[in-house]
Amino acid sequence: MATQVILPKLTYEMEEGRIVEWLCEEGNAVAAGQAVFVVETDKASIEVLAEEAGILLRVLVPIDATVPVGAAVAWIGAPGDAIPEAEAVHPPKEQEAVGSPQGITVTTRDPETVAASPVARRLARELGIDLEDVQKQVGQKRIREADVRAYADARSTAMGTDGPEAAGDAEFELIKPTPLQRAMASHLSQAAAIPQASAACEVNLTSLELLRSELSTDWEASHRFRLSFTHLLAPLVALTLESCPTLNATWTDEGIRLYRTINLGVAMASDRGLVVPVVRGANQLSLAEIASEIVRLQKSTTGNRLHPQDLEGGTFTLTNVGMLGITLSIPLLNPPQSGILAIGAKRAQLVLKNGQPVTIPVTLITVTFDHRVVDGVAAAAFLQRLKELMENPRSVLG
Repeated sequence: MATQVILPKLTYEMEEGRIVEWLCEEGNAVAAGQAVFVVETDKASIEVLAEEAGILLRVLVPIDATVPVGAAVAWIGAPGDAIPEAEAVHPPKEQEAVGSPQGITVTTRDPETVAASPVARRLARELGIDLEDVQKQVGQKRIREADVRAYADARSTAMGTDGPEAAGDAEFELIKPTPLQRAMASHLSQAAAIPQASAACEVNLTSLELLRSELSTDWEASHRFRLSFTHLLAPLVALTLESCPTLNATWTDEGIRLYRTINLGVAMASDRGLVVPVVRGANQLSLAEIASEIVRLQKSTTGNRLHPQDLEGGTFTLTNVGMLGITLSIPLLNPPQSGILAIGAKRAQLVLKNGQPVTIPVTLITVTFDHRVVDGVAAAAFLQRLKELMENPRSVLG
């Protein structure tokens, strides 16, 4: 007997999800525990696993469609199992907010009418391009990423640079936010309601650079990945938080909740937006363990394969914008956390040493904090302690 595949509730706040990719085709055999499709939630893109083995008999929801939690998205069963015809109808083109008998709500055009690669679909969605328009330009072949980019370039040239009027009657282009973008907007709205303050200080990176250089000699051969500054900073931040507990805390109506465990969120960029996967118990891990976990999370982020547990439970956030060349960043809090730290780009600074001008590598570190939980003295103490560890990393990292 055929069994429905239901869109599960993958995060606490999840109400709907957008189908990003089907990892199996109709007619394929599916094993229990095998990833069947990828859904974009309010947190990230997550693989959904089959609960039962069988054949993927029918896909009910196309790529890019957004459906509510609990909606049927496919059928799995044995060859020849009957499927109610009403269950196997794809939503019509341009359908919006129309429920099927199973309550599926589609908020996007059916992309199955156009053959395109997943990368091309994703790029078209990000650029607000209709794949049918691209198909008119390239013909009936399967659309690839290069086709979408070529269409975007041609459209940009046709529109010119004179403003909205150059596009004809339309003065703007409306792009519907994805579940992740909606969640980020809601999250930032929560952050705006928190009384926040920020403080920054300059750090000499000479010793940290020297330590990284020495460790890097054998690191890649031993661990199979390069040692980065973020890897070195993560344990230093975790150790600093041990001596500054109010930065590892949350404001609640009942009182200030001080966490005994330091779950360090590390901000990472993905092709669908910024995500903050979590290194759990960071203060109890060695440098190698923290670095390995960050590498794992980064690979999962890049491949859109994060699990819900990778994104939950963070108590403090680290964001390194230095790799993007940003000298100073003043970040917003990541609610309900009481602190977030931003690391700026390294730059050379001229100083006097023994009466002679020399240059040293320096960076700006900035902490933003919830002023209900953290006062200015505590924030200064946090920066002072972290600066001390960054300028003398051997004292704790060996």
